Amino acid sequence: MQLTWKKTWSLLFFIVLLGAGLRFFDLGGNSFVADEFLDINSSYGYFKTGEWKAWDFNFDQPASMNQNDARDERAFLYKWQVAQLFHFLPPTEGTARSVSALWGVFTILLMFWAGWFYTKKKTIGLLSAFLFAVSVSALIFDRRLRMYAMFTPVYLAFATTLFAFFECKYQGKIQIFQKAWERLGVNVLYLIPVGVLGGMSLYLHLLSANIVPVVAVYFFVLALLAWKRGEGLKNKYAVLFGVGAVATILFLIFLPDMAKQFTKEVTLFDNHYSYFGYILTDFAHPFFGAILGLFGAWFLAKKLDRPKASLWLLLSVVVPLVLSVWFWRRNAGPQYIFFAQSFLLILSSIGVFGILRIAKEKFPRIKKRAFFITLALAILLLPQYGYFFQENNTYHETTSGENPNYRKIFAYFKKNKEAGEVLITRNFRNYYFAKSEVQVYDFGGELSKSKFSVAELQAIVSEHPKGWLIVSENDYDYISNEAEAYFKENFTRVSNSQVRGPIEIYRW
Repeated sequence: MQLTWKKTWSLLFFIVLLGAGLRFFDLGGNSFVADEFLDINSSYGYFKTGEWKAWDFNFDQPASMNQNDARDERAFLYKWQVAQLFHFLPPTEGTARSVSALWGVFTILLMFWAGWFYTKKKTIGLLSAFLFAVSVSALIFDRRLRMYAMFTPVYLAFATTLFAFFECKYQGKIQIFQKAWERLGVNVLYLIPVGVLGGMSLYLHLLSANIVPVVAVYFFVLALLAWKRGEGLKNKYAVLFGVGAVATILFLIFLPDMAKQFTKEVTLFDNHYSYFGYILTDFAHPFFGAILGLFGAWFLAKKLDRPKASLWLLLSVVVPLVLSVWFWRRNAGPQYIFFAQSFLLILSSIGVFGILRIAKEKFPRIKKRAFFITLALAILLLPQYGYFFQENNTYHETTSGENPNYRKIFAYFKKNKEAGEVLITRNFRNYYFAKSEVQVYDFGGELSKSKFSVAELQAIVSEHPKGWLIVSENDYDYISNEAEAYFKENFTRVSNSQVRGPIEIYRW
C-alpha cells in the first residue's frame, strides 16, 4: 500500500482522536494527589490576585502559612495557562487538568513530526504518534495537573531543532546563512526556534540541563569516529566539543551561583535502578521496548542511512537514563524520566518499521499480507494495554490504590466537624476543605527543617480541647516517632466507609 500524504493525514486524525479520548475521558474522576495541590493553589492564586501566591481555599484568601514563593512561581509558563481557564470555567479537577490533556494531544502531533523528521518515513511518524497516544506514562502525566505534560513536548521540540541546527544542511538563498553552514557547519535558520524552545524548556524544569551531556557525548563520539577515519582533530565535532568544554569551565568559574542550581542536583554513584523500569513502562514487556529501541537505532543507522539521527536519538534516551540511575541527587520518580521516553518510542517505532521492511523482503509473494500481519501484531502486542484493566489507574482509584481519595475524606471531615475544632494536616490540601474556615496546624513537608514533634502536638492539644488529625501514609516522613506514638495512643481513630485507603483520621 502506497502511503500518500492524504492517507497519512486521515490515519493521524484517528490516532489523535483516540489519544484525545483517552486523555479527556472522566478527567476529574480521581481526586488531586501530591504536588497537584501545590499547582492548583498557585494557579488559582494567580487567577485571583495576578501574583504567584498560593491560594488558601479554606479561608478563600491568599495563603498566609508556609509561603514558598519560588515553588509557587515555578513552571509559571504552564500554570499561567491553567489560571486562564478559570476565567471561563470553574476550578474543578477536570478543568485544571485539561491543560495537560491538551498538551498531550499536541504531543501526539509532535511525535508524528519528530518520527518523520528523523527518518523521512511517514509510517514511522504514524507509529510514533500511535505509541504515544496509548502510552501509559503519557496518559498518567497528561491527566495530571503537573508541568511534565508540557515539558516533554517542549524538550522534544527543543532537542529536535537543536539537532537540525547542527546537522540539517542549509538550502536557502540567504548568503550569510549559507556561509555559516559552509564555515561553521551549523544551520542558522534554526537558531531562533532553538533559543525560544530552549528557554521555555529551562523555565519549565531544570531537567532541560540533560541536553548538555547529550550534546557533549554526541560531539565526542562523532569527533572520535572522525579521528579514527584519519581526519584528526580539525573537524566540526572536535572543535564544538572543545568550545563547549571551555564554556562549561568558564561557566563554573565565573557564574558559580547559577551553576549551583544545576550541580546541586548531581551526586556520584547513586543507585536508582527503578529508572530502568520507569523508562520501559509503556511496553507490554520491558524486553520489547529495550530490544525494539536498540534494533531501531541500528536500522536507522544502517538501513535508512541516517547514523547521526540514530546516535542522537539513542543518546537522548541513554544519557538521561544513566544520569538518573547513578548521578541525580533526588528521589527516584517516573516524572523525572518521562521526557526521555518520547525518544525511546520513536526508536521503537523505527524498530517496528524495520521488522515490517524485513517481513516484506523475506516473504515477497505475500508481502502485503506479511506487512499487515506484522503491523497488527506490533500494535496489539507492544503497548501495555493491561494497564487499562487494572483495579487502580488514572481513570479510577479504589481504596487499595496508592493514593488516598482526598475528595471523599475531606468531605467526611466537613460534614462532621464541630464548632471550635481545629485540624492538624498538610495545609496545602485545603482545596478539599474549601470555605471551612477551620484553624489548621500544618506539620510541614519537604521544606521543614525538623519533623513535627510531640511537644508541638501536646501544645496544640492543651490549647484546643477538640480537634482532628488527618494523615496519609506519606505524611509520616514529616512526623516524629514520638508524636506518632502519642496520637495513636491518646486519640480516637475514625472508622467509616468514607475513610479508606492509605490515610488515617484521628479525633481528640
